[in-house]
Amino acid sequence: MKIDQQIYGLLCNRNERGLSLLYQNYSESLYSIAVRTLSNHSFAEDALQKSFLKIWNNIEQYDSDKTTLFTWMSLIVQNTSIDIRRLKKFQIEEKSDSFDTNAHSIEKVFIDTDGIDTRKMIEGLDDKYAFVLEHLYLKGYSQSELADEFDIPIGSIKTKIKKSIQILRTRLDKEKKFIFGIYILITIIVGIL
Repeated sequence: MKIDQQIYGLLCNRNERGLSLLYQNYSESLYSIAVRTLSNHSFAEDALQKSFLKIWNNIEQYDSDKTTLFTWMSLIVQNTSIDIRRLKKFQIEEKSDSFDTNAHSIEKVFIDTDGIDTRKMIEGLDDKYAFVLEHLYLKGYSQSELADEFDIPIGSIKTKIKKSIQILRTRLDKEKKFIFGIYILITIIVGIL
């Protein structure tokens, strides 16, 4: 029996061993999602704890025909983290948190390798586009929150998103053509040898 099926079965039967297996197998991955969204370890721990309670209380809503257990749990963690980010307490803490306290932290750090290319692509964009994409897709802001907090017209945000996506698509198309060209060249060279 797969671990996902075992965890699901135990949680459905309200067996606490399911929570234990869930923690052992997924806590680091789920925690890294919360840290990436909140950029604060204390709030990320809170998000993870709240998410585990939501998973426990709502396990019957999981549908294996629609998604994997991990994806379903990831969405719960992501949404919980975004809810925490929207709290005034978080916003006050985030504004008062100094760079020095984070720089000297000895806590274990999780690196999300999935986000590295995304950040690299966003950094290559013009600042006006990078700012909007970073706040919407990496920091969890909604369009209206971004508009309110930074006093940007919602229409400008939508225009910048559309233009950013066009730029990124063009860039990806060029990269695909380049990689395909290298593949063809290697195939030709190997064929000659």
